Amino acid sequence: MYKVFIVEDEPLIRDNLRNEMMRLAKQLPITYAGEASDGELALASIIDIKPDILITDIRMPFMDGLELANEAKKIYPWIRLLFISGFDDFSYAKSALQLQAEDYLLKPIKSKELEQTLRKITESLEERKDQFSVKDENEESLTQEVHKNLFLNCLFKGDLKMNEVIEESNNFQKTIVGKKISVILATNHYNKSFEDYFHFSEKLNFSFGDDEEILFSSISSRYIKILVFHYDYNTLLDKCYQVAHTLLHELDIDSSDLVVGIGPIIDRISEIPYSYEMAKQLIGTYGIIRSEKIISFVDNLKEGEVSPTNPFKIDLADKITSISVENMDAFIESLNGSQFDTIARQRMFRFFVLLEINALILKKQEGKDAPVYQIEDSQEMNQIAKSLDRYTNYLKDTLTYFLEVEIHPSMVKYRSIIQKALLYMDESFSDPDMSLNTVAEIVNLSPSHFSTIFSQSLGQTFIDYLTEQRINKAKHLLATTNDKLTAIALEIGYNDSNYFSYLFKKKEGLSPTEYRKQMRKRPVHFKDKPS
Repeated sequence: MYKVFIVEDEPLIRDNLRNEMMRLAKQLPITYAGEASDGELALASIIDIKPDILITDIRMPFMDGLELANEAKKIYPWIRLLFISGFDDFSYAKSALQLQAEDYLLKPIKSKELEQTLRKITESLEERKDQFSVKDENEESLTQEVHKNLFLNCLFKGDLKMNEVIEESNNFQKTIVGKKISVILATNHYNKSFEDYFHFSEKLNFSFGDDEEILFSSISSRYIKILVFHYDYNTLLDKCYQVAHTLLHELDIDSSDLVVGIGPIIDRISEIPYSYEMAKQLIGTYGIIRSEKIISFVDNLKEGEVSPTNPFKIDLADKITSISVENMDAFIESLNGSQFDTIARQRMFRFFVLLEINALILKKQEGKDAPVYQIEDSQEMNQIAKSLDRYTNYLKDTLTYFLEVEIHPSMVKYRSIIQKALLYMDESFSDPDMSLNTVAEIVNLSPSHFSTIFSQSLGQTFIDYLTEQRINKAKHLLATTNDKLTAIALEIGYNDSNYFSYLFKKKEGLSPTEYRKQMRKRPVHFKDKPS
């Protein structure tokens, strides 16, 4: 029996196709294997199900049918494609033919026409059964590559628990936990066919396959994905540039579109999505404000390297704590880029300012329901960086937002101290060792003096504020993940999950488990590990 998988975003048409498969299963050697409403959802299912026949609409959200078919063909070259569409457009038909589709049917689909097409496909499969057996010589290596790609995708989305990361990385004989990590992405326009994929994969395996501190996948047509990890920061940084130069020069790829983005070096598994997003945004700047082939987030390049990097020689978060309404304009002017730089360099400088500001905003608003001032994608960030007026207005809005701390009128003179303390607490509240003493040391005050200033300025004690921040983060994790309470407690800075549960119930009036059940009754998206 040949497995048929359906991808269609219109529910009524999908229902009709499912019913047709059930009916035709009595006449043809086929079985209904599953369905999805868009290409992105379908791809994860296809990897598990390994269907023989893929029936897919062409126009769909997120990932259209042509993109899906291209990816599916790379993973399973034996799969047979049947496209359906409401558009009688030659360009679609031409693309379908290029992907070696069996047929291209127009909506509304006629039962007889569908039956004839599926009969032709199954007869062809019977004739060439031996040639397209799943158990060909490449299946083991292909399955390994698919699993690597899925593992990296889950890491980049933050969808894996720590025990799952350890288990999966052990399967690939890699040790990621406890090391510094960076995500490297490269534009990938080279795997246009299954044969291209194997040729390209062989080159990557030759260059990186034996390295215990590199995990890579090139099975996606969007990016070459590489995870690099090492205990030492400087060694890891050098390794990232070695990998980038290898991709550019040693793989002998003839394409002017190849660009490599090196994400920031991070210390925790949970920060991998951040490194991934930054690498992706860096690639997005190529051709607009950047012309280098290697674009790195890290501000520690050796003289003579290919790419200029993050231009900061200052701690932006620290500088923000010292600004006021009176000196804000001067501060913003200092962030416009040097007047002696080229226009492209000034735009690059402003882009990195926006990256840093956006990262601070994300940390400040983590766990809040209505985030403000966040820039959604690199294209918008590029446009803001290109327009000095838009850039200046955005900085005024965001810096004013950072300064919006309601302080008792009698304590206004301590605003900069409170602002510095709050910014540090917002960034580091997940540290279990944070205490009144550590924050007092940050603002250069004695613990007793700082405690008095803090409580009189904000109307709540240091501990109450810190607990509130942690509980808000916990509520966000309970509502949007299925992490265990122990993991959530550690994530927000509590080593004891029982103590965390006690504080949560004391503040919210119900236990973390009860809160999660209550939130599950609402239409909330949960980040489960993909099946």
